Amino acid sequence: MTRLLFPILLLLASGPLAFAQAKTEPAPPPADAGTTVYKQVLRSAVWVHSDRGGGRLFTGSGSLVDKGRRLVLTNYHVVGDTKKVTVFFPDYGTDKKAISDKKHYTERGARLGIPGEVIEIDKEGDLVLIRLDRVPEGVPELALAPESPEPGQPVHSIGNPGKSGALWVYTPGKVRQIYSKKWRAKLDEKTTLDFKANIIETDSATNPGDSGGPLVNDRGELVGVTQGGAVDAQNLSIFVDLSEVKKLLNRRAVQALRSDTVAVQSKEGQPKEKEKDPPKPHRDAILKSKDDGKFFTEEAWKKVAPTAEKLLKEKSVDLLVETFAVPPKSTAEKVKAMSKEDRLKFFKEIIAERVKDEKISGVYIIVCKNPGFVWIEFAGAAAGTFPEGTGSVVSKAILKAFGDKKYDAGLTEVLEILLDLQKLGEKKKDGEKK
Repeated sequence: MTRLLFPILLLLASGPLAFAQAKTEPAPPPADAGTTVYKQVLRSAVWVHSDRGGGRLFTGSGSLVDKGRRLVLTNYHVVGDTKKVTVFFPDYGTDKKAISDKKHYTERGARLGIPGEVIEIDKEGDLVLIRLDRVPEGVPELALAPESPEPGQPVHSIGNPGKSGALWVYTPGKVRQIYSKKWRAKLDEKTTLDFKANIIETDSATNPGDSGGPLVNDRGELVGVTQGGAVDAQNLSIFVDLSEVKKLLNRRAVQALRSDTVAVQSKEGQPKEKEKDPPKPHRDAILKSKDDGKFFTEEAWKKVAPTAEKLLKEKSVDLLVETFAVPPKSTAEKVKAMSKEDRLKFFKEIIAERVKDEKISGVYIIVCKNPGFVWIEFAGAAAGTFPEGTGSVVSKAILKAFGDKKYDAGLTEVLEILLDLQKLGEKKKDGEKK
């Protein structure tokens, strides 16, 4: 889903066959395995942020290996002793290609960043499991290969090298050998750790930041985990072997974690996933919206609270609408005198403060009358529960209605859109317009 940060100025080759002696058409060239595998695995890959405090941000890579339990796999040296991390999945543009620009993610951290907690550690094997608060809709888990790879086998990896300006970087390679190894890796500038595990040695090129990313076979199955922190290797790369990953995932504490999905039997006798229970509301009461700017009639405004109540109770999504006659914490004259950039910065600071103070996890709508300004913010974990394209849909509704000064109609339409996108809207009778 594209985050909506939307200010609106309201004024605005075979030989012959042996017997038949007929020629066949040349066989089409095989699809490039690298491209196919990359597109398949990328959807399960992640960029990991570990805040060590004091302005030190460590980044690495990882992959979703258990969707039901919301588990991401990465290296221990990527997260260190930090318990709380932030994970980013690829965000896709209108061209349906993954956006690789790092700023796209850091500038949209409130929506794209997913909080996670380190819940299981294998220090000796340099592996950890992170349990996410949520998994974006449509993201698949990365399947594990049935066995470790063999020397000479092609492999593929995806990572996020720190010195590169791009994310989701693909690297091909071949397995050189699989064996048990002791090695050292840097946890931070002052700490170097010793590890021992079964590893895969390849001729792949890896860099700091690739650590924790997936190494897969030609079928897109996980066979190893990038170990990008090796300090004693020369002209080779090492990856933690699949056998170590399976041992970690099979630990009793991991298996005891509750899954969000339950296997049930379908009418045809095939297993399928049971829909998970609705999320428990993260707060007891809805946030109190206010129409200090007097944009809406009483009848239209009465629809806000029931909509917020429904979103919170059934989807754990906040809705807060606030309107102002003049800008809060300033005067209309001062804000009008600002440049376009400064005015935008002024309102963004107010929005960030309101989101933080109210701990908004959902939708925040702010409207100012003088000077005219509208902003819709999708914030917190609940922002990801809205499907891709929500920003475009909502912006069109507001732009059209507010441009025509049909504020009640605009508000009503936005509320209906939010409910519909969360599958909470009322079904209309045949022939009835929505």
